[in-house]
Amino acid sequence: RQRRQKRVPILAIVGRPNVGKSALVNRIAGTQSGGSIVADVEGITRDRTYKDAEFLGEKFQLVDTGGLVFDDNDALFASEIREQAMVAIDEAAAVILVVDGQVGPTTMDQQLADFLRKEVTRHVPVVVAVNKCESEKTGGIAAADFWGLGLGEPHPVSALHGVGTADLLEDVFEGVVKKGSAIKGFGTKVKELEAAKQAVVTASQEPLEGEDETDVLLRQYGLGRDEEDVIERYENALAAFDDEEEQEEINIAIVGRPNVGKSSLLNNIFGGQRAIVSDVAGTTRDSIDAVMERPASPGSDKAPTTYRFVDTAGIRRKGKVEFGPEFFMVNRALRAIRRADVALLVMDATAGVTEQDRVLAQKIADDGRACVIICNKWDAVVDKDETTYDKSVKYFRAELPQVRWAPILFISAATGQRVGKIYGAIDEALKAHRKRISTAILNEVLRDAILWQPPPAKRNGAQAKIYYCNQVSTRPPTIVVFVNDPKLINDNYRRYLDRKFRESLDGFEATPIRWIFRGRRARDIRRARNMNGDPGDGGSGVSTPFPHAY
Repeated sequence: RQRRQKRVPILAIVGRPNVGKSALVNRIAGTQSGGSIVADVEGITRDRTYKDAEFLGEKFQLVDTGGLVFDDNDALFASEIREQAMVAIDEAAAVILVVDGQVGPTTMDQQLADFLRKEVTRHVPVVVAVNKCESEKTGGIAAADFWGLGLGEPHPVSALHGVGTADLLEDVFEGVVKKGSAIKGFGTKVKELEAAKQAVVTASQEPLEGEDETDVLLRQYGLGRDEEDVIERYENALAAFDDEEEQEEINIAIVGRPNVGKSSLLNNIFGGQRAIVSDVAGTTRDSIDAVMERPASPGSDKAPTTYRFVDTAGIRRKGKVEFGPEFFMVNRALRAIRRADVALLVMDATAGVTEQDRVLAQKIADDGRACVIICNKWDAVVDKDETTYDKSVKYFRAELPQVRWAPILFISAATGQRVGKIYGAIDEALKAHRKRISTAILNEVLRDAILWQPPPAKRNGAQAKIYYCNQVSTRPPTIVVFVNDPKLINDNYRRYLDRKFRESLDGFEATPIRWIFRGRRARDIRRARNMNGDPGDGGSGVSTPFPHAY
């Protein structure tokens, strides 16, 4: 199919299993902590994962792929991994073939090189990166063995120490410019700046870049390019390094237990095989980022909305997770919740609510993320009638009190039933997560809540007093309530205030409300205990006959 040049070029990292592709992606992207999962076990990376990177002022994306195996003998998900790698190669502006310098050329390396040379090099450049060449003495010798792949000069690099990665990327950029596989101007910012500097410092008699003898002769007589053009060219070359204003992305984390249909939901949203799907629990290993730009409604002047969906690995109970690849998988999933704006909690409608679902719901609420409950596999529910929906909503509300405020959608990722409603739920949850209410309205609601049910009192007679409240921040909405003693406000009364505020105010249906109860400061207490105040203040103090008794 016809290749389309993307606004942000993509560099595909391919190779056979366990040669250090993910480590090289982490090195170039600068994501050694929290990047792609790296281990000495084959088959850790299965889906293609994208990482943002920058080099020489050029912004691009790296796509990490699974190990390519052309023989479907006993490798798990070999055909699916190969399909994902082929998609990455098809959309890439350049391909980096990673090989192992310590092992040397293998039959699998030669098969992959033959495929790239016959099918890919006609459209995009292919560069060989010989990994695990840390030594300056033996690295060049080890890389020389890969000249036989027929893909040009092999580059000795070390993903662990970063040796040779700069030279590798420079050659990749040169190949992209020669092939024209990326947008115009990509990979030429540094060269254009050097040429502009040379044009400023060189004499007017010498030819500038892009000029011939006729242009030089015309410029000497004032008919060609003048100094203003040279200065303008230099300023434009400098301006090319300025950061462009990027549109805000809405981060959406898809979380849930293993094998509830998270990857199937991602594939249905994007209309393609974005992630590998199977009946085997734990198919998804790393967190998969997928960006979608949704245009505004017809006739609207609003800019398109950019969504970044993050498909995470299934999170099992903590006691079952052993230290290793699964431990890092769970950490990536929990980190995706923390950096998300909206979390889609996916559950199995046929299995009901489990204890692990409650743990994940509590995690979302504690992190202050907006939440939408997605009950998948609704098509598999048998014996449905006109009351099944209402009973199911009541059941999930009762079983998930941690996110009782979250909207519930019953969908089917396999058939696409109600999947389109997810966008509306996400937009409403985002508005609620960023909602701000004026102080006057908040205190009016607070006064009504106190009239309906006064604050609790202890057996010793200590009575809680609530003075006023104020919203101090959003994402999530945070309300500070000023009281005489925060210890007197128990959990039951906090939940009561939360419920009354949600009943009285619209727009908080999909977000948690963070409550902070703040007591009186010691300075204010001392000031209130002052007997008559200072001379000349009009007697603003409290009239007590024995101030020393306090």
